[in-house]
Amino acid sequence: MGDNKLCAIVLPSFRGAHSRPIPPFLSLGTKMKMKSTIVASSLLAAALPALSFADNAFTGVQAGLNLGYEDSSMDWETDSIITPATPGNSLAVGANDSESLDDSAFAYGVFTSYNMALNDRWIVGAELAYQGSNTSDSVKSIPGDPLAGNQTEAEVEINQTFLLGIKGGYLLNASTLAYSTLSATLTEVEVNSDCPSDGTVCNPGSPARSDSDDDNITGWALALGLEKSLSENLSVRAEYRYADLGTANVTAVKKENGEAFGIDADIDVTSQALLLAAVYKF
Repeated sequence: MGDNKLCAIVLPSFRGAHSRPIPPFLSLGTKMKMKSTIVASSLLAAALPALSFADNAFTGVQAGLNLGYEDSSMDWETDSIITPATPGNSLAVGANDSESLDDSAFAYGVFTSYNMALNDRWIVGAELAYQGSNTSDSVKSIPGDPLAGNQTEAEVEINQTFLLGIKGGYLLNASTLAYSTLSATLTEVEVNSDCPSDGTVCNPGSPARSDSDDDNITGWALALGLEKSLSENLSVRAEYRYADLGTANVTAVKKENGEAFGIDADIDVTSQALLLAAVYKF
Protein backbone atom coordinates (compact mmCIF):
# COMPACT_ATOMS: atom_id res chain seq x y z
CA MET A 1 0.00 0.00 0.00
CA GLY A 2 2.91 2.32 0.80
CA ASP A 3 4.53 1.63 -2.60
CA ASN A 4 1.29 2.49 -4.38
CA LYS A 5 1.09 5.82 -2.62
CA LEU A 6 4.65 6.57 -3.65
CA CYS A 7 3.88 5.81 -7.26
CA ALA A 8 0.85 8.01 -7.09
CA ILE A 9 3.01 10.86 -5.87
CA VAL A 10 5.83 10.30 -8.39
CA LEU A 11 3.71 9.73 -11.49
CA PRO A 12 2.07 13.19 -11.56
CA SER A 13 5.53 14.71 -11.27
CA PHE A 14 6.74 12.44 -14.11
CA ARG A 15 3.85 13.47 -16.39
CA GLY A 16 4.44 17.14 -15.67
CA ALA A 17 8.08 16.89 -16.75
CA HIS A 18 7.24 15.58 -20.23
CA SER A 19 3.76 17.02 -21.09
CA ARG A 20 3.36 20.43 -19.48
CA PRO A 21 0.04 22.14 -20.23
CA ILE A 22 0.19 24.81 -23.03
CA PRO A 23 0.35 28.30 -21.49
CA PRO A 24 -2.87 30.23 -21.93
CA PHE A 25 -1.34 33.00 -24.11
CA LEU A 26 0.18 30.43 -26.50
CA SER A 27 -3.12 28.63 -26.77
CA LEU A 28 -4.90 31.89 -27.72
CA GLY A 29 -2.31 32.69 -30.40
CA THR A 30 -2.63 29.23 -31.88
CA LYS A 31 -6.39 29.60 -32.11
CA MET A 32 -6.03 33.04 -33.75
CA LYS A 33 -3.62 31.65 -36.35
CA MET A 34 -6.03 28.84 -37.14
CA LYS A 35 -8.92 31.30 -37.54
CA SER A 36 -6.81 33.58 -39.76
CA THR A 37 -5.90 30.63 -41.98
CA ILE A 38 -9.56 29.67 -42.33
CA VAL A 39 -10.61 33.27 -43.14
CA ALA A 40 -7.84 33.68 -45.73
CA SER A 41 -8.80 30.42 -47.38
CA SER A 42 -12.44 31.50 -47.52
CA LEU A 43 -11.53 34.87 -49.09
CA LEU A 44 -9.33 33.19 -51.68
CA ALA A 45 -12.12 30.80 -52.61
CA ALA A 46 -14.56 33.70 -52.94
CA ALA A 47 -12.12 35.66 -55.10
CA LEU A 48 -11.52 32.89 -57.63
CA PRO A 49 -14.73 33.52 -59.59
CA ALA A 50 -13.92 37.26 -59.77
CA LEU A 51 -10.46 36.50 -61.09
CA SER A 52 -11.95 34.32 -63.79
CA PHE A 53 -14.32 37.17 -64.79
CA ALA A 54 -11.35 39.40 -65.58
CA ASP A 55 -10.11 36.99 -68.23
CA ASN A 56 -12.30 37.82 -71.24
CA ALA A 57 -11.71 39.17 -74.73
CA PHE A 58 -12.30 42.83 -73.88
CA THR A 59 -10.64 43.51 -70.52
CA GLY A 60 -7.24 45.06 -70.05
CA VAL A 61 -5.43 47.67 -72.16
CA GLN A 62 -6.57 48.26 -75.74
CA ALA A 63 -5.54 50.60 -78.55
CA GLY A 64 -7.11 51.15 -81.93
CA LEU A 65 -7.60 53.12 -85.13
CA ASN A 66 -11.00 54.25 -86.43
CA LEU A 67 -12.20 55.45 -89.83
CA GLY A 68 -15.62 56.66 -90.87
CA TYR A 69 -17.93 59.51 -91.78
CA GLU A 70 -18.81 62.62 -89.79
CA ASP A 71 -21.48 65.29 -90.26
CA SER A 72 -20.99 68.61 -88.44
CA SER A 73 -23.48 71.41 -87.82
CA MET A 74 -22.17 74.93 -87.12
CA ASP A 75 -24.85 77.44 -86.18
CA TRP A 76 -23.54 81.00 -86.62
CA GLU A 77 -24.94 83.90 -84.61
CA THR A 78 -23.47 87.38 -84.91
CA ASP A 79 -22.94 88.52 -81.35
CA SER A 80 -21.74 92.11 -81.73
CA ILE A 81 -20.87 94.74 -84.33
CA ILE A 82 -18.46 97.50 -83.23
CA THR A 83 -17.96 100.70 -85.21
CA PRO A 84 -14.41 101.46 -86.47
CA ALA A 85 -13.79 104.36 -84.14
CA THR A 86 -12.35 105.12 -80.67
CA PRO A 87 -14.20 104.34 -78.58
CA GLY A 88 -16.18 101.97 -80.78
CA ASN A 89 -19.93 101.89 -80.44
CA SER A 90 -21.89 98.66 -80.41
CA LEU A 91 -24.64 98.50 -83.03
CA ALA A 92 -27.90 96.57 -82.65
CA VAL A 93 -27.41 93.35 -84.58
CA GLY A 94 -31.08 92.90 -85.49
CA ALA A 95 -33.19 89.83 -86.14
CA ASN A 96 -31.25 88.53 -89.16
CA ASP A 97 -28.19 87.62 -87.12
CA SER A 98 -27.89 83.87 -87.65
CA GLU A 99 -27.14 81.25 -90.29
CA SER A 100 -26.92 77.44 -90.18
CA LEU A 101 -23.83 75.82 -91.65
CA ASP A 102 -23.02 72.14 -92.08
CA ASP A 103 -20.52 69.85 -93.73
CA SER A 104 -19.77 66.13 -94.01
CA ALA A 105 -16.33 64.64 -94.35
CA PHE A 106 -14.13 61.56 -93.95
CA ALA A 107 -13.35 61.00 -90.25
CA TYR A 108 -10.30 59.37 -88.68
CA GLY A 109 -8.92 58.87 -85.20
CA VAL A 110 -6.99 56.85 -82.65
CA PHE A 111 -7.89 55.75 -79.14
CA THR A 112 -6.69 53.79 -76.13
CA SER A 113 -8.76 52.31 -73.32
CA TYR A 114 -8.61 50.22 -70.18
CA ASN A 115 -11.50 47.89 -69.27
CA MET A 116 -12.11 45.69 -66.23
CA ALA A 117 -14.82 43.16 -65.43
CA LEU A 118 -17.41 43.66 -62.72
CA ASN A 119 -18.73 40.11 -63.16
CA ASP A 120 -19.04 37.59 -65.97
CA ARG A 121 -21.22 39.95 -68.08
CA TRP A 122 -20.57 43.60 -67.22
CA ILE A 123 -17.40 45.63 -67.76
CA VAL A 124 -16.43 49.23 -66.99
CA GLY A 125 -13.52 51.25 -68.27
CA ALA A 126 -12.04 54.55 -69.42
CA GLU A 127 -11.12 55.72 -72.92
CA LEU A 128 -8.95 58.51 -74.33
CA ALA A 129 -9.41 59.38 -78.02
CA TYR A 130 -8.37 61.80 -80.77
CA GLN A 131 -10.80 62.51 -83.62
CA GLY A 132 -10.21 64.50 -86.80
CA SER A 133 -12.40 65.23 -89.82
CA ASN A 134 -11.69 68.82 -90.95
CA THR A 135 -15.30 69.72 -91.66
CA SER A 136 -15.93 73.33 -92.73
CA ASP A 137 -18.54 75.66 -94.22
CA SER A 138 -18.82 79.39 -94.91
CA VAL A 139 -21.16 82.34 -94.59
CA LYS A 140 -21.04 84.27 -97.86
CA SER A 141 -22.17 87.43 -96.10
CA ILE A 142 -21.85 88.23 -92.37
CA PRO A 143 -25.39 88.02 -90.84
CA GLY A 144 -26.71 91.16 -89.14
CA ASP A 145 -29.09 93.95 -90.19
CA PRO A 146 -26.54 96.84 -90.06
CA LEU A 147 -24.32 94.85 -92.44
CA ALA A 148 -27.00 94.01 -95.02
CA GLY A 149 -25.48 93.53 -98.45
CA ASN A 150 -21.92 93.06 -97.21
CA GLN A 151 -19.62 90.75 -99.15
CA THR A 152 -17.45 89.62 -96.26
CA GLU A 153 -17.08 85.84 -96.29
CA ALA A 154 -16.15 83.81 -93.20
CA GLU A 155 -15.22 80.12 -93.15
CA VAL A 156 -15.74 78.00 -90.02
CA GLU A 157 -13.47 74.94 -89.59
CA ILE A 158 -13.72 72.12 -87.04
CA ASN A 159 -10.12 70.99 -86.81
CA GLN A 160 -9.81 68.30 -84.13
CA THR A 161 -11.45 66.87 -81.03
CA PHE A 162 -10.00 65.15 -77.97
CA LEU A 163 -12.27 62.90 -75.89
CA LEU A 164 -11.89 61.46 -72.38
CA GLY A 165 -14.71 59.24 -71.19
CA ILE A 166 -16.08 56.43 -69.09
CA LYS A 167 -17.25 53.21 -70.70
CA GLY A 168 -19.77 50.54 -69.76
CA GLY A 169 -20.30 47.29 -71.61
CA TYR A 170 -22.32 44.08 -71.57
CA LEU A 171 -21.12 40.75 -72.98
CA LEU A 172 -23.76 39.37 -75.33
CA ASN A 173 -21.61 36.25 -75.62
CA ALA A 174 -17.95 35.36 -75.13
CA SER A 175 -16.88 37.23 -78.28
CA THR A 176 -19.38 40.11 -78.60
CA LEU A 177 -19.58 43.25 -76.46
CA ALA A 178 -22.29 45.94 -76.56
CA TYR A 179 -21.00 49.17 -75.04
CA SER A 180 -21.63 52.85 -74.46
CA THR A 181 -19.14 55.66 -73.80
CA LEU A 182 -19.86 59.08 -72.27
CA SER A 183 -17.02 61.54 -72.84
CA ALA A 184 -15.94 65.09 -72.15
CA THR A 185 -14.66 66.79 -75.31
CA LEU A 186 -12.17 69.50 -76.23
CA THR A 187 -12.48 70.85 -79.80
CA GLU A 188 -10.61 73.46 -81.80
CA VAL A 189 -12.81 75.78 -83.93
CA GLU A 190 -11.21 78.23 -86.37
CA VAL A 191 -12.73 81.12 -88.34
CA ASN A 192 -11.04 82.75 -91.35
CA SER A 193 -12.61 85.82 -93.00
CA ASP A 194 -11.98 87.75 -96.19
CA CYS A 195 -13.23 91.33 -96.16
CA PRO A 196 -13.27 93.08 -99.55
CA SER A 197 -13.18 96.85 -99.93
CA ASP A 198 -16.96 97.02 -100.26
CA GLY A 199 -17.57 99.97 -97.98
CA THR A 200 -19.93 97.96 -95.74
CA VAL A 201 -17.55 96.23 -93.33
CA CYS A 202 -14.14 97.36 -94.57
CA ASN A 203 -12.85 100.70 -95.91
CA PRO A 204 -13.45 100.95 -99.68
CA GLY A 205 -10.31 103.04 -99.99
CA SER A 206 -8.07 100.33 -98.50
CA PRO A 207 -6.94 96.94 -99.82
CA ALA A 208 -8.97 93.82 -98.99
CA ARG A 209 -8.05 92.27 -95.65
CA SER A 210 -8.12 88.84 -94.02
CA ASP A 211 -8.56 87.92 -90.37
CA SER A 212 -8.34 84.68 -88.42
CA ASP A 213 -9.35 83.59 -84.93
CA ASP A 214 -9.85 80.32 -83.09
CA ASP A 215 -11.34 79.00 -79.87
CA ASN A 216 -11.00 75.76 -77.91
CA ILE A 217 -14.43 74.68 -76.70
CA THR A 218 -15.62 72.00 -74.31
CA GLY A 219 -18.65 69.76 -74.61
CA TRP A 220 -19.73 66.14 -74.39
CA ALA A 221 -20.20 63.07 -76.58
CA LEU A 222 -22.24 59.87 -76.29
CA ALA A 223 -21.31 56.74 -78.24
CA LEU A 224 -23.05 53.39 -78.73
CA GLY A 225 -21.25 50.45 -80.27
CA LEU A 226 -20.66 46.75 -80.80
CA GLU A 227 -17.24 45.09 -80.57
CA LYS A 228 -16.46 41.63 -81.96
CA SER A 229 -13.42 39.64 -80.89
CA LEU A 230 -11.60 37.91 -83.78
CA SER A 231 -8.72 36.39 -81.83
CA GLU A 232 -6.94 36.62 -78.49
CA ASN A 233 -5.55 40.08 -79.35
CA LEU A 234 -7.60 41.46 -82.24
CA SER A 235 -11.16 42.76 -82.45
CA VAL A 236 -13.26 45.09 -84.61
CA ARG A 237 -15.99 47.48 -83.59
CA ALA A 238 -18.72 49.67 -85.11
CA GLU A 239 -19.80 52.85 -83.34
CA TYR A 240 -22.30 55.69 -83.62
CA ARG A 241 -21.34 58.90 -81.82
CA TYR A 242 -23.34 62.08 -81.16
CA ALA A 243 -21.50 65.12 -79.80
CA ASP A 244 -22.56 68.52 -78.53
CA LEU A 245 -19.14 70.12 -78.78
CA GLY A 246 -20.01 73.51 -77.30
CA THR A 247 -20.08 77.16 -78.42
CA ALA A 248 -17.08 78.95 -79.91
CA ASN A 249 -16.70 82.69 -79.27
CA VAL A 250 -14.66 84.18 -82.13
CA THR A 251 -13.78 87.53 -83.68
CA ALA A 252 -14.59 87.12 -87.35
CA VAL A 253 -13.32 90.59 -88.30
CA LYS A 254 -10.97 92.54 -86.05
CA LYS A 255 -11.93 96.18 -85.42
CA GLU A 256 -9.50 98.73 -86.80
CA ASN A 257 -10.09 102.45 -86.48
CA GLY A 258 -11.10 103.95 -89.83
CA GLU A 259 -10.62 100.61 -91.58
CA ALA A 260 -12.98 97.85 -90.44
CA PHE A 261 -15.96 97.14 -88.22
CA GLY A 262 -15.32 94.62 -85.43
CA ILE A 263 -17.52 91.54 -85.71
CA ASP A 264 -17.83 88.89 -82.97
CA ALA A 265 -19.80 85.68 -83.40
CA ASP A 266 -20.97 82.66 -81.39
CA ILE A 267 -20.88 79.31 -83.19
CA ASP A 268 -22.73 76.30 -81.75
CA VAL A 269 -21.14 73.04 -82.91
CA THR A 270 -22.69 69.56 -82.94
CA SER A 271 -21.68 66.44 -84.84
CA GLN A 272 -22.71 62.88 -85.65
CA ALA A 273 -20.30 60.15 -86.72
CA LEU A 274 -20.36 56.54 -87.90
CA LEU A 275 -17.03 54.83 -87.23
CA LEU A 276 -15.41 51.44 -87.85
CA ALA A 277 -12.34 50.51 -85.82
CA ALA A 278 -9.65 47.89 -85.55
CA VAL A 279 -8.61 47.18 -81.94
CA TYR A 280 -5.51 45.51 -80.48
CA LYS A 281 -5.54 44.10 -76.95
CA PHE A 282 -2.20 44.13 -75.10
